[in-house]
Amino acid sequence: MRRKLIGRKLKLARLAAKKPLRHPDIVDAVGSTRTAQRLEDGEATQLTYPVIGTLCDLYGMPQAEKFELQRLWRLGPDATTWTQPRGREIFGFDAFNELKAHASTVNIYETTFVPGPLQSESTMRMLFDRNPELDEAAIEKEVRIRKELQAPFWQGGGPKFDFLMSEAVLRMGCDADQVSRLIEADTLDHATVRYLPFSAGPPSLMHLPFTLLSFPAKHDPDVVFVEAQDAYLYFEEAESVKHYKTRLAATDEMARSIKEFKL
Repeated sequence: MRRKLIGRKLKLARLAAKKPLRHPDIVDAVGSTRTAQRLEDGEATQLTYPVIGTLCDLYGMPQAEKFELQRLWRLGPDATTWTQPRGREIFGFDAFNELKAHASTVNIYETTFVPGPLQSESTMRMLFDRNPELDEAAIEKEVRIRKELQAPFWQGGGPKFDFLMSEAVLRMGCDADQVSRLIEADTLDHATVRYLPFSAGPPSLMHLPFTLLSFPAKHDPDVVFVEAQDAYLYFEEAESVKHYKTRLAATDEMARSIKEFKL
C-alpha cells in the first residue's frame, strides 16, 4: 500500500505540472510509458530511488516532499512496517485518509478520545482549546478542517465503519450532545458504534488506540494505523495485523451498543 500511495502522489504532481504520461522526459527517466503507468498504479517496478527524485524534479515538487518520497521508496518492496514523523504531512494524515477512502472496512478503536469522524463541535473545541500551541484563529482552522474530514463519513457511500471505544472515552468530557451524535452514527447503515464497559474489566492487550483498514482487492494487504506521540506508524506485516484482528475479535462478547450507555 505504501507503493500505491507513492504512485498516487506522483500522479497528482504530474497532473498538476500538466505533463502527459508519454512526455519524453518521463519516458527517458523510467524507460517506457508502460513503466510510468505501473509506477502510478502502485505495481511492481525495478525503478530505483534516484528515478523517483528525477520525477519529483520534473514535476516541480518541493525538496522536502522529494526527500520523503525517496526515503519511503528506499525502504524497498518488502518493507511491511513504515513510519512518518509528525510534520511531514505528505504521508501523515493525508496518507491515512486516502487509505481510509479506498478501504472496504474501517475498524477504529479508541481508549481516550472520541473518534474524529464522530466528534461534535463542542468536543472538538474542548480538545483543541486544551492544546497550548493553538491560538483562537488556529482553533477555528482546526475545527473547520475536522468538519471537512468528517463529511465523507456522514455522507456515506464509502467504507463500512466499526467504532469501538473504552468507556473511559465516554466518561472524559462527553456531554449529552456528544452521546446523541454517537447514537446517531450508530443508526447509519454503514456504521456501528460500541463501547467496552468498565464492568467487563480491562480488555487484553487493548491499551493502545489503532485503526484497522481492510481493502476490497484480495492482493491488497490489511493495514494497521497507529498514531504515536511523535509519529504515524503503518503495519502491513501479516503477523502484526493478525495480532490486532485477534484482539478485536476477543472483545466481541464484552462490547455493548452505544445505545445502552447512560451518562
